[in-house]
Amino acid sequence: MDKLRQLFSAVGRQVQQRPVAVLLLAVLLIFTAFGGAAQITSVTGDAAFVADNPTFDAFTESFDRGSIAVLVRGDITEPQTLHAIDRVDQQMSTKANVHTVTSPADQVRREYGRIPDSEAKIRSVIGSPDYTVVQIVFDTGLSQTEERPIYTQAVEATDWAEFPSGTTVTVTGSAAFSAQLSTLIQQSTQQLLGLAIGLMVVALFFLFRGVRLRLLPIVAVFVGVIYTFGAIGYAGVPNSTMTSAVFPILIGLGIDYSVQFHERYEEELENHPPREALPQALGGIGPPVFVAMLAAALGFGATWVSTSSPSIIWFAQTSIFGVLLTFIAGILVLLPLLTLWVRRRGDAEDETPDEDDAPTTATTTQSQDQGDSDRVGLVGELLGRSARILASHPVLVLSIALLIALVGFQAGGSLDTLADTEGFIPQDLPAYTDLQQFRSVAGGGSSTSYDVLVTGTNLKHPATLQWMLDFEHIATQTPLVQGVDSPATLVKQYNGGQLPQTESGVKRVLETVPERQKLQYYNDGRAHIMVYSAQDMTTQQALSFLENTRESIAYSSPPPGVTAEITGTAAIATPSIVEQINSRNVTTGLGVLFVFILLLVYYRNLVKAVAPLIPMVFVIGWQNIYMYLLDIPVSPLGASLGAMTVGIGAEYTIIVMDRYYQEKQRAGVSRLDAVQTAATRVGKAISVSGMTTVFGFSALVLSPFPILSGFGFLTVGVVFLTLIASLATLPPTLVLLDSIAERVAASRSSSS
Repeated sequence: MDKLRQLFSAVGRQVQQRPVAVLLLAVLLIFTAFGGAAQITSVTGDAAFVADNPTFDAFTESFDRGSIAVLVRGDITEPQTLHAIDRVDQQMSTKANVHTVTSPADQVRREYGRIPDSEAKIRSVIGSPDYTVVQIVFDTGLSQTEERPIYTQAVEATDWAEFPSGTTVTVTGSAAFSAQLSTLIQQSTQQLLGLAIGLMVVALFFLFRGVRLRLLPIVAVFVGVIYTFGAIGYAGVPNSTMTSAVFPILIGLGIDYSVQFHERYEEELENHPPREALPQALGGIGPPVFVAMLAAALGFGATWVSTSSPSIIWFAQTSIFGVLLTFIAGILVLLPLLTLWVRRRGDAEDETPDEDDAPTTATTTQSQDQGDSDRVGLVGELLGRSARILASHPVLVLSIALLIALVGFQAGGSLDTLADTEGFIPQDLPAYTDLQQFRSVAGGGSSTSYDVLVTGTNLKHPATLQWMLDFEHIATQTPLVQGVDSPATLVKQYNGGQLPQTESGVKRVLETVPERQKLQYYNDGRAHIMVYSAQDMTTQQALSFLENTRESIAYSSPPPGVTAEITGTAAIATPSIVEQINSRNVTTGLGVLFVFILLLVYYRNLVKAVAPLIPMVFVIGWQNIYMYLLDIPVSPLGASLGAMTVGIGAEYTIIVMDRYYQEKQRAGVSRLDAVQTAATRVGKAISVSGMTTVFGFSALVLSPFPILSGFGFLTVGVVFLTLIASLATLPPTLVLLDSIAERVAASRSSSS
């Protein structure tokens, strides 16, 4: 611990001696970060919850084709309408990464060799539909970044095609979702960032009084956010709906670090010249804030290691980068700017008062006490007195806190969950409303189809095809499964409703199938089965459907050497989200364990490792009551909040505890005196940083994404509870555990 204090003191001396050089380094890192930020990509929708696995990778390589549906409503048999449809068809068929385009214009062209100008001729081929769909299917293996330009091209093609008046054209599909969500995520990130900064300015202006340049922490934390954008760009961490929540959180956390540095520097300037104040301040506050920052990083790390969901992993990785870099920005930006400001103001450094002018000891003490009172203000005095009163009755206070927490742990089992990815996005998003229209008009959509990848040998053997028919028969007898489309279905279709008796016969039938159609079922030595579900299934129904399909595969007994697995984004995303929600207790437990190990390694004292965590355990229980009363469901983000609470709240408790032990080392200071002084001196800074964190997190409430808005309501309440726990339950915890530790030590010494 002493070595760490010496290290931070040395850093403080370097900043004090070379503030301009430190600022130049900070500016250089800003320009470096811009290069990384330019490399950030975004991943949206179900794909953000799908982790790589061999089966999914094989399916993606061979059969996973994104698509765009152009829904045309109106008089389809009108020649001008069909000509426009044909222009879209022809235009999109020439685009890169487009595999096939199908439309009614294809049927009419095959019949007449062109699009006739006779409505009767068109009607004789396609009937009299009042809507139709132009299906644009992509090549396999495309990323969302590669798919999005195709959506843009499709929109441009429909505008260029000049559909007649009275015809409604809607472009929807996976790429439409991806493109619009990507744009909305970028806009949302910028808006939330701006809102968080604006709220922080208000919070600091009204709460962080009595210090010079009170808005300076905003500058430092904003630089830290820029560093974070650069870091995730260089590291290849994508932006997603979940990661866009990180930046308001970072502003809240980063403000904590800068406020603590700022407040302690101002405190040391009361009794030391600037040349000594900065090393003294950073040596005193640097280690506990550094440990608190590591605790926050470990809280996010617990989320990282406890999930396989990429979106949550990216959220945790971005958060870890953020807390590290906002901490560094506080040192590289805030402290040198404060140093330069103090120099500019001409604060005395080496002035020694004349002996004749030196005040008496009594006068000095009285002046210092008055200065302390002015410095901490009424809030600090109230916090100190409250801490002393609470610490005077540790058993009563902690028993009440524990009882409330136990009620909360019991209420945790009654909380609702939010696992439907369609519930994560704004319900008025044009791409979503277009999809809903498409489903209502066309009666379907890709979300009702699930994929089974079949691998192995003899996939075109009649025995394998017969197994596919057996699987279809078994699967369609189970609830929620409405149909199965397999290579066996295709072969029967092109062979008069019968399966050939030999493998060579199967191959002869497949030779008559158009190549583009055949590739939907056989490609790269693999086979593809599609299982159709009921539309608009609930999360529990989706899980039941997937389990029914797996059981049907097992019960139908694939032939030796043949393996069938259900896969695809729809089949993987929902279980991944549910797993993340169900593992929230594990995530929380890991967060507690990680932070405990950190504190034990740092302090090498069991009491100091346990004491900061006890208030956080209370908060974990209390937050369930908060969620229950406000009817806030557990989302994938909310599932990580327990570990986040431990990591974030540890900052407050560590700083209070560290100051408590500093005060306790002074001669003649009792435990209650130390508690009161610690709460008085750092309670105000903690209150300011805690409330500014609340302001920063509250920006999430205004997010257009329901999952982020709900998470905002949750985090605001939890940070407020964390602040209460730190100031109300930590003082009695410290007094009680410290008293027990002293008795144990006295008992051991007397027995020896």
